[in-house]
Amino acid sequence: MYQISTRTSTRETDNTMEQKRQRLEEIYRQEGADGVERAEVRHLMETTFCLLCHHINAIPAPSIGGIRSKWPYLFNQRYMYAHFELLTDLNVLHLLELAMEESGKVITEYIRNKPTNKDVQTVLSQGEDTEVALHVVQLLMAHFTETTDGLILLADSSATVADVERTLTLPPTPCLILLSGTEHVTAGRWMICLEGEVLCEGIQPTFVTGLAALFSVYYIFNLQYQEEAACTLEFIQR
Repeated sequence: MYQISTRTSTRETDNTMEQKRQRLEEIYRQEGADGVERAEVRHLMETTFCLLCHHINAIPAPSIGGIRSKWPYLFNQRYMYAHFELLTDLNVLHLLELAMEESGKVITEYIRNKPTNKDVQTVLSQGEDTEVALHVVQLLMAHFTETTDGLILLADSSATVADVERTLTLPPTPCLILLSGTEHVTAGRWMICLEGEVLCEGIQPTFVTGLAALFSVYYIFNLQYQEEAACTLEFIQR
């Protein structure tokens, strides 16, 4: 699915990377998520990249909980993006923002002029008050006859991680949870879930940042797109 970047240092050994991984754990025990801003954490995450990939791709495959216990800072929006970039040499958020800016209106107008089914017409009838990226994804899923709940779940705007995990049936496949009410799909706070648990809470309350994190999850954990949303995700990827 991807080619691993060669930008990380080749001077690290398994022992030195493990020592640095343990240092990351120590920082997390002391500072929790607040440590994400530290320059030391950024350096350690980059220099232990190969060890992290080895842990993720181990056989048998580790659980998400097992990876989280060893690599807590991976499950942060910043480091999801950073890991994607180390894997691919591509800035996932920049690429998606650029794609939506350059092609979002074109896709919308094309589907508006050639609506293929009633679901497309329903999305179009709701107008474009939402963020462009969200509107495009809704239109694409309707066009490909994929239901939004194959990729996006809705939760109350005030919901915590514990609330979401208790009240929603979270799928085993990656999913973007929008915390903006349960009546309509709108951009807002977001979370990412996988294997039935919340992985990450978003920092910026925009749909495109959540979409970028979602794509990062597929690449980080080397996952195939779920059938319920595969056409939409492959279209956006291309």
